[in-house]
Amino acid sequence: MWICKLKWKHDCIIGKRCEKYKVKVIGYPIDFYEEDVKVKGKNVKKYYYLHFEKIHGKDENIKKFFIDFKKDKKLKHLEIEGNMFFFAYEVNLYDIPTSHYSKKTFFLKPIIVDEQGYEYWEIASWNRQNLMDFIKETKAKIKDMIDFQIMKIEKTKLSEIYFPQILPSLSPGQKKALELASDEGYFNYPRKIELRDLAKIMGVSLSTYREHLRRAEGKLIPGVKENI
Repeated sequence: MWICKLKWKHDCIIGKRCEKYKVKVIGYPIDFYEEDVKVKGKNVKKYYYLHFEKIHGKDENIKKFFIDFKKDKKLKHLEIEGNMFFFAYEVNLYDIPTSHYSKKTFFLKPIIVDEQGYEYWEIASWNRQNLMDFIKETKAKIKDMIDFQIMKIEKTKLSEIYFPQILPSLSPGQKKALELASDEGYFNYPRKIELRDLAKIMGVSLSTYREHLRRAEGKLIPGVKENI
């Protein structure tokens, strides 16, 4: 199996707001659909892209992100629950990279959009040429491309490919404790921070922080074990 990791930036509904409000969004484009609508008495075919996303950042920045996001005139539908959201968005057919000219490629991991508006895609195919075709078509047809980088293209074993699973639900405290530990390097080797320091950053006692983290690990690790 061949895998490809891409880093690119364009004028996108998510990316430009991630950069503006300094938040990170992680998720999947689910699919797209088309429908005929009446425009000045004529039937016009319109295309809509479906996304399921999770947003990360400071609460005030996330709030500003959604206030701005809701104002977008091309937004067809939006559902928000906590830091998760689903939306349908009107697009030009040629702005949907995986929908119509690259059925021979598929996502390995969720798409990450960072605080600078860059998207990170990891896709795969059984044939290297399929990936090269995807790259060629994307660069040619996305007219608002700002930057495009190929980070790697390599052949790998099937056993090295990991498909994300549906994760168990974590409480807000468990989620925050786990994210903080990851962001601050608690799981690194050598460890960059201790639990006491993490508890201080989170503003809770050491025992409370430890309980949140252990409960989060207890929910996640069994699922990871099943995929080893």
